[in-house]
Amino acid sequence: MPRRPRKPTHVVAPSRGCSASTRLRLTEGERLLLEAIGEHLTRMRVADLKSALAGMAANERSKSLIRDFGVVARFAETACADNDAAVRAAKEALWNQRSMLRAAINRLESRIAAPSRSGCGCRRKRGCDVCRDGYSTEHERVMKCRRLDVLRGRLKRVERRLTERQYTVVLGSAQLQKRRHHLAEAGLDTASWRFRWQKQRAWFGAIGNAGKPGGNPCMTLTRDETGRLWLTISVPRPVAQRFGVSTRVRLSQPVAFRFCAEELADRITTRLSTRLDLAFGVTKRGRPTVTLRASWQRPSGPPRTLQQTREQGVVGVDFNVDHFACWRLDRAGNPMGRPRRIPLELRGLSTAARDGRLREALGRVLEYAVSTGASAVAVEDLGFGTAEKSREAHGRNRTFRRLLTEFPTAQVRDRLPRMAERRNLAVIAVDPAYTSRVGGAAWQRVFSDSSVIVTRHEGAAVAIGRRALAHGLTARLRGRPRERPVPHQRDGSTTDYVGQERAPSSAARSGPTRGDHNRVDALSKAPRRPSRPQAVHGQSGVETVGRSTGYPQAGHRSAGASPPR
Repeated sequence: MPRRPRKPTHVVAPSRGCSASTRLRLTEGERLLLEAIGEHLTRMRVADLKSALAGMAANERSKSLIRDFGVVARFAETACADNDAAVRAAKEALWNQRSMLRAAINRLESRIAAPSRSGCGCRRKRGCDVCRDGYSTEHERVMKCRRLDVLRGRLKRVERRLTERQYTVVLGSAQLQKRRHHLAEAGLDTASWRFRWQKQRAWFGAIGNAGKPGGNPCMTLTRDETGRLWLTISVPRPVAQRFGVSTRVRLSQPVAFRFCAEELADRITTRLSTRLDLAFGVTKRGRPTVTLRASWQRPSGPPRTLQQTREQGVVGVDFNVDHFACWRLDRAGNPMGRPRRIPLELRGLSTAARDGRLREALGRVLEYAVSTGASAVAVEDLGFGTAEKSREAHGRNRTFRRLLTEFPTAQVRDRLPRMAERRNLAVIAVDPAYTSRVGGAAWQRVFSDSSVIVTRHEGAAVAIGRRALAHGLTARLRGRPRERPVPHQRDGSTTDYVGQERAPSSAARSGPTRGDHNRVDALSKAPRRPSRPQAVHGQSGVETVGRSTGYPQAGHRSAGASPPR
């Protein structure tokens, strides 16, 4: 089969979107008025969704919404824009599904075309040039033929939905929609399900407009002489007539933002476009809440180059399901200090708890990079979030497919560049090919000893950092004299080779010792599978893993020999 093309090393551009939320302090009458406005606007958006799915122009739809629901133009235009974005997302989901099915079908057809290794007759374990790309047995090949028919049927259904414009858009939650027919299994009754359904479908928002007061003509934030913010909301005519209020209502309590408060205040003063949304919820004690969210786009600055991000070295990060493995590298690709292991436990937690733990773990990674003086964070290219996760791509390894599904790829890809930019750090994405297999095993053997046992994930972090710095995964150099990195000390310092990116080769040094030659050979040889460690008892009586006869096993870590976090 053809080899996958190598992904280029590049600097990840952070998202320019920013948002800040706060809870409103409302009287009972104001809360009832906002809920009535939200219900009215939600009905307006639901009515427009059918026209959006039919492909009608947004201008004609907004005019009909203004006429039928008595709202201002900005509310109608926002509803049309949000519905168009939802339809576009559903269409892109079908496109991605079609591309994944086509890739799986092409892979199956190429492997089915080759004979199975058991029926080839070459009697080679890995097959010959004829059957190397085929399946191991004839039974597996027949089963894959049946699988190919199933995927072809699914592809025809997806293509028919794209041709007939049958896009699935659910305003709310598709999972909650399915629970409507299984209320007993979900532990809900009709009233509780209806309450949740209405809360999830609630919509109340307005797109900003530059030049208008507060950057938004419908939901306007104004600033008084004392610096406090006040919210004024446009009320649709049917709701205003029912409550007996005017079409512009100002809330009685000021609005206080904590996150990006100064930036938002400057935007309000200069009348830059700012979108505002209201969300209705309920606390654990059953009290209704109303949350205001302001969102805007920051101006883009000059992009960073790879040369600029490599000046002060990087921190290589290997992402795993249960932890992040980090290691600091200097400009020459030499690991400095001890590795850092940051735990990440997300399984079985709620969405809010998962999000909080993920932000905490990413913050600790960036704090480690800032404390060590690095200029960038090197990570693997997280493009597998939209890649194929089927059995055709990863075989029968269900554990690995489940790992790809459970890992918060999209959250890490979106959060890490933005959090790094606030700390004046860059994010370098590299190709993940062979970082764990080659680099992890080699660097694990080199830096493991009786006091510190380096895992293959921490060795992979070194390989990721070296690839971001345009070095090889290991210190083996082909076609040139063997050179080794600057000798590494456990306290993070280096030897007397000050001002040199690399120490001189073994042939150029006078009087090399036996240990120096062994060190160079260990870095230059191809990685091999380390032997199983032996258990020894230290002075404290705690059983640790020693290195009396060999190197520790890949992926193993002793509880007493873990590096400080």
